[in-house]
Amino acid sequence: MPKVIDDEKIFDAVMRTIIERGYAGATTKVLADAANMSEVTLFRKFGSKSELVKRAIQALVEQTDFESATKYTGNIQADLMRVLQAYQGSVVMHEKFFASLFSEISHTPELADSFSQPLALFRSIGELLTRYQKDGLLRKEHPYHAVASLLGPLVYTAMMRSTISGNFIPPIELKDHIALYLEGRLS
Repeated sequence: MPKVIDDEKIFDAVMRTIIERGYAGATTKVLADAANMSEVTLFRKFGSKSELVKRAIQALVEQTDFESATKYTGNIQADLMRVLQAYQGSVVMHEKFFASLFSEISHTPELADSFSQPLALFRSIGELLTRYQKDGLLRKEHPYHAVASLLGPLVYTAMMRSTISGNFIPPIELKDHIALYLEGRLS
């Protein structure tokens, strides 16, 4: 009977390996060894290294249920808190993995397709903020600028905390961040 392969364990091995070696250094042989499987089996299952990375990212996004996190309720503070908690629970928790990929995306074109689902999330957050702009609760600005302003401090803080030892930057208090975000954007 063939061995059942747990995709989640494969994705964890892929993320660990990319953090350690980068995308270029994470050959399919290295990834297969890290996932405790043959390179042939890995290739048959995923087709390519870029598809494997895309599926690992997709699994992270799906585990977080961003669809629920970006639903409009009419309570802007609660909606923003849900978005930030989901983002923090997925992307920030795996910031070293994403930082490794981002550092190589400009010279590795096949990685661009790996970010289609996170970009869809970015758009859905933008749609939520646009809804609040249309309701007159937020000032008008390009939705992607609004999303970048909302998520940017979390991304920056996570990157700094993961790259500089000593964690000299404290974690962001989400409630305070939302208050500051809204202070500059309320209509």
